[in-house]
Amino acid sequence: MSTSTTLDRRRTGPDYRQFLPLVQSATLIEWTGTGLFLAVSTIYFVKVAHLSTSSVGTGLTIGGAVAIAAAVPIARLAGRFGPKPVLIGVMLLRALATVGYLWVDGWWSFLLVVAVIAVTEQSSPPLVQSYVGARAPESLRAKVMAVQRTVVNLGISLGGLIAGVALGSGAPGAFRPLLIGGALAYVMVAVVYATARGEEAATAVESARVADLLKDRRLLGFTAYNALVSLWMPVLNVAFPLWLVTATDVPERYVGILYAVNTVLCIALQYPLNRCYSTTRRAWYSYATAALLLSCGTLAFAAAPGFGTREAALVLGAAVVLLTFAELLQVGASWTLSFDLAPERARSAYLVLFNTSRTVANRVAGPVLMTGVVLALGTAGWIALACVLLLGALVPFAMLRGPRGAGD
Repeated sequence: MSTSTTLDRRRTGPDYRQFLPLVQSATLIEWTGTGLFLAVSTIYFVKVAHLSTSSVGTGLTIGGAVAIAAAVPIARLAGRFGPKPVLIGVMLLRALATVGYLWVDGWWSFLLVVAVIAVTEQSSPPLVQSYVGARAPESLRAKVMAVQRTVVNLGISLGGLIAGVALGSGAPGAFRPLLIGGALAYVMVAVVYATARGEEAATAVESARVADLLKDRRLLGFTAYNALVSLWMPVLNVAFPLWLVTATDVPERYVGILYAVNTVLCIALQYPLNRCYSTTRRAWYSYATAALLLSCGTLAFAAAPGFGTREAALVLGAAVVLLTFAELLQVGASWTLSFDLAPERARSAYLVLFNTSRTVANRVAGPVLMTGVVLALGTAGWIALACVLLLGALVPFAMLRGPRGAGD
């Protein structure tokens, strides 16, 4: 028996196959609750909490900034106590904040709640990644991540479907049970993790010094690069629907149709594509491909207004498909490379800090970049973004020439 196989068994323990279904069930519950919230949040803020769209946007951006600032203290906690107790606390706090939306009566109370939500949303995925990944044999980590990502998409879809049915009923009080249901989902997740047995021996942890985290140039550089390639999120969620409505003659209903295409492709293809990022070298190639696909997608968005309605819809559809494949490759590659980057004894802390890249892309810099630069400049803005992403596609090849990137 090889040494690596022995270490994998020693690290993961005999309950590995029983442990993963438990975590996947917790993931499905968590993201179903998140899907409930995502489907109603914007409508709730405007129609029930009576906030303006501009104040909601400002609050979400500030909440994202607070989440970034909170990453280092949470990384410190995760490095000291391990991912499990911090994850349980994050879920309970998330449940409390979700219920807190029922008492929002102005911008300041909204800002308080949205900041707590942002902190917990940012912290949960890397803690789960560290918690599960430490128990998965290295050869299976890409497959485990692919299954986890598929479960996430299933949960979001299920939550969104439930919320859509509830809101479609027209009942004025439909928001309250949906928010309470989301909070209960997070409590259930905390209970699942609290009652899981056998995982405490998965890996040793040590207190990660904040100075060491912030001085790690590889960590900070990779975090910045991941934020760049993660721009598919604000492109898809912010720029795409606004561009379709304001710059083309394509009917608004196509936004929902193309979002459905994205969701179906993510559920169907995340697991089959796991081989593309199963090793360090393949993961870097996946990053390069993701940046290239994202660049091509932005060029397709730029070209769409030049076509008639039917042709423009097809071009936008092609752009969304390109973005979806970029999403699949970037998410999978980030899991592999971030795990490889993090020292085993301080893995949770490193992964929490690395995950701020998604918050920067999706909540802080991304929406401002999309609305204030790309959409403001129109076609020229899309082309400029495509050029930046094309340069970003060259970064992995430079990394592969280094000593750490050379291995497969």
